[in-house]
Order: sequence, then C-alpha cells, then structure tokens
Amino acid sequence: MPNRSTGWITRIASAMGGFVAHRDPRMAYGNLIAVLVGSNQPLFPLTLYFVLGDAARPSLWGMISTLFFCAVPLVARSNVSAAKLLLSLYASLHTAAYVLLMGQGAGFELYFLPCILLSALLFPARQRLLGWALCAVPALLFFAVQRLAGQAGQFGAGAVASLWQVNAISVACLTAMMGMLAPAPRDRYPS
Repeated sequence: MPNRSTGWITRIASAMGGFVAHRDPRMAYGNLIAVLVGSNQPLFPLTLYFVLGDAARPSLWGMISTLFFCAVPLVARSNVSAAKLLLSLYASLHTAAYVLLMGQGAGFELYFLPCILLSALLFPARQRLLGWALCAVPALLFFAVQRLAGQAGQFGAGAVASLWQVNAISVACLTAMMGMLAPAPRDRYPS
C-alpha cells in the first residue's frame, strides 16, 4: 500500500515526466532543463531578497520568466527546432537581463556558462553549425553586458560578495545537473 504522504509526489513526478517527454532525446533533455530552470525562477528573487532586502526588487521580473521556460515543452510538440532555439536564446537573454538589472561583478554573468553548455548539448551532429552559432550568443552577450551594465557595487561590498557566492554555487549545481542529465552522445560516434 503506497504511503499517503509520498503519493502526491509520485503523481507530480509522473505528470512532469509526461510533460517533458519527447521522442527526440535531446529535446526531452531540453524540456527537462527548461522546466527545472523555470520552476526555480519564482524562488530566485526570494534568495536575492534574503541577501539584498528591498534592493532585490528589480529581480522580481524573473518570476515572469517561468512562463517562457515552461512554454518550451509546449512549443516542442509542434516544432522541435523552434523549441531548441527558444530555449537557447531565451536562457542567454534572461541572463543578460539579470546582469543589466542587477549589475556586473555579483556573479550573475556566470550563468552564461550553462547557457553555452545548453546550446552545445541541444543539437546533434547534423545541426552542429547551428549549435556552434548558439554557443556564441552567450559569449557575445557577455561582452555586450560588460560594456552596458553598471557595477553591482550599489549593494555594498559584503552583499556583492554574498551574491557572487550564491550565484557561483547555483551555476556549479546547475552545470553539474545539466551534465548528469545530458543524453548519451550517440550521434557523435557512428557505430
């Protein structure tokens, strides 16, 4: 007899699995990453609020981004290429927007690294040129926001250091999760 306290977790996990499932393993991977990142978006401004207090208000727009990330599996049902493009570009633009809103030097720009990894993992060998081009987008945005964004120093040195630590750990965990969940690279090595 199933435990009542874990039954709802099983139902949610089953529904999530059905939502992100796709016949293309790379798209299923992209769907899973999009939903995991999207489901974290409402929590991220709260984390910033604990570090910055009211100065974290500009980050509240990030809650809206949940809709865009969670729309990826819906788009993938009708157009896989558009869904991969949406996820890759939106993740990079989302990161750039955070750097512009919150300032550079607090670690928000570190999120460009998983954006590059995501673009590299979404596309098979036959679409490698597109994958490389999309890997360049976060790199180009990194240099663009370096010129446009102000310093995050308005938060104070202690808060900036705390933000950098939170962002560095978050990026490390996200990157590790992306690596562990990535589909096997079958299409790179012909049998």
